[in-house]
This record gives sequence, C-alpha cells and structure tokens, in this order.
Amino acid sequence: MSKALAWIRKSKGDESDIGLKEQRELVRTLANDVADEVEVLDLGIHTGFSTMTRDDPAGLLDQNESVQERVNELQAGQYSHLVALDDRRICRDEYFSVIQYAATQGDAEIVYVGDVNEDDLTFDLKRRIERDTKEEEIEKSQRAIERRKEHGYDHGRPRFGMTYDADGHYQVPGEDFDTVLEIFQLDNAGDSRREIADAVGVPTSTVQNVLDRREWYAERGKMTNT
Repeated sequence: MSKALAWIRKSKGDESDIGLKEQRELVRTLANDVADEVEVLDLGIHTGFSTMTRDDPAGLLDQNESVQERVNELQAGQYSHLVALDDRRICRDEYFSVIQYAATQGDAEIVYVGDVNEDDLTFDLKRRIERDTKEEEIEKSQRAIERRKEHGYDHGRPRFGMTYDADGHYQVPGEDFDTVLEIFQLDNAGDSRREIADAVGVPTSTVQNVLDRREWYAERGKMTNT
C-alpha cells in the first residue's frame, strides 16, 4: 500500500490566510490521487529556513521536531511520495537537499501541485536571491532577539507545554503542561521513552526533550500566566 506525506507550509500570514487554506486543499487532493494513504505534515505559518543558513536555531525548520521525524521516516522508506505545492513550500534554503536525499534513500517520489524547475543552478540561484531579499528582515529579527536576551527574556517558539506570559516575556505553563507533568510521573515510574510517548500521545523525541529539561520545567512550573 502506497503512502504519501503531504507537506504544507507558508512563510507569512496567519492560519486564516486564504492562500494557506488553498494550499491545504490542493496538496491533500494531489496526495490522495497519488497514494492509497496520506499523512499530513501541516506546519502552518512557519519559516522555510534552516540552521544551514541561519545562526539562531530558534524556530527554524530543521529544529522542528515534526520535521525531523518526518524526514527520518522519509529516509526509512515509510512513504512512497512527498507531496507539496512547490519546492519552496518544503524549504527555502540548502536544507532542501537533506530532505531530497532522505526521499531518494527511502525511494519516495517528490511531486508538486505546481510546475518546478529542477535545474540545480536555477534552484540554487533562486534561493540565493530569496535569501538576499530577506536579509534585512532577518537582521531586524536577530536584533530583536538580542534585545530580549539583554533583558533576560525568553525568545523563540515556546517549548512543549508552554506559552508566553501576558507581556510576552517569559515562557509559562500552557494548555499541554499537564502532559509535561504526566511525562515526569511516568518516567519516575520507570516507563521507557516509547511507553511514555504511547501513553501521552506525543513523539518520543518530545518526551526526550521534556526529560532533558526537567529542571527548567520545574522552575517554570512555579510561574503562572498573568
């Protein structure tokens, strides 16, 4: 039985964006056409850049746990197709070659809703131009991050189970914080990472990340969102 991975991502806008809704419909439709089963990686509004071209790993594509897991599954041969609107919706820098390699290793065909020029020179030039046009925006973002660091504020996407406080300064317990506490309880009871993941319904990588930051979560658990 064939299985397609539908890859959905948009750099700007919000979840109600018409372009994002249309992308979801088109990509899902094509995925259903080429495979018997479809799994969706819906990143919503998410940067298309990775640590291969950015210094700060906060919120970048290759730091996203879901992306890491899907790329590993691609390489392991769990999908027959990788489906996206176009190549830029998958990735906007050289990390695309990593995803492309994983698909090749796993014998998965990459198919697009729109036409894509596969020429390597065009591919590289297009991304270099895109990267150059975004440099000012990236520099502004980096300066903002530095200012937050100077004030001792958190930055980047909230960790699992967390959200930002009302002032947007610190990460505090969010809707899924009960799951964080459950992970700690199951770990204390001697359950394996896989057993914990199955019990709470999150990837094993999320379980590991939470356990690696046990002290940090314990401190933040004392804070409330006011």
